[in-house]
Amino acid sequence: MMESPLAFLAGEKGTSSGPVRRTLELALFDLDGTLIDSEDNHYESDRILLSRRGISFSREDKAAYVGKDIHEMVRRIRANYGLEDDVQALVDEKNALYRKIALSSSRLYPPMKPLLEGLAGRGLPMAVATGSNSAIASEILEVLGVRSFFTHIVSSSEVRRGKPAPDIFLEAARRMNTKPESVIVFEDTKYGVEAALNAGMTCVALPAPGERTDDPLFRRASYLVPGGPDALVTDDFFRWLDPLL
Repeated sequence: MMESPLAFLAGEKGTSSGPVRRTLELALFDLDGTLIDSEDNHYESDRILLSRRGISFSREDKAAYVGKDIHEMVRRIRANYGLEDDVQALVDEKNALYRKIALSSSRLYPPMKPLLEGLAGRGLPMAVATGSNSAIASEILEVLGVRSFFTHIVSSSEVRRGKPAPDIFLEAARRMNTKPESVIVFEDTKYGVEAALNAGMTCVALPAPGERTDDPLFRRASYLVPGGPDALVTDDFFRWLDPLL
């Protein structure tokens, strides 16, 4: 019987750093691209934002900003397109556009619900650490029926530096009174994986289809899921996780 790609990339064949020997006490989740499929929603809000200013913005253009927190993304867009608007005004407009779109069309990746249920059943507290607005994130998770799993939602706007700096994960761990070495992080981007590793945390990497899973950062994750969150097999994952709890 062919091995699952998760087992193959979780250390059994030496293609990643392998299982870590530590006791895990907290799970932190990125939101966009990890818990929810939001790429189209973010792209559409950015496209509208720029179209109001007479600027065409393609999906290829958007790729340069994926993984950045909203303030960093807006600063770069403002500079790259020569916008005169205040950064915070652009952030507020982008958030309003995104909220309207996301509340009606966000999708929870199907494996995430059983994953959250399994973690909760094992008594592992959970929080969200996101580059998006925390209030909007909370609303989206409520609509999707999973808000109750998370004790805190921490936004990058609440820390000094965004990903790949470790600030947001360290702040979430601080709020949950947990040492970084006892935290497991779920992330989909290289910036997020790098931030988790910089924080000294165990990392589960879920790079989107088309991402190069041979990237050195993804290879440093303790558990790598080619194909992203849709490809996560929760039974395989919990067989790997349970010895670490």
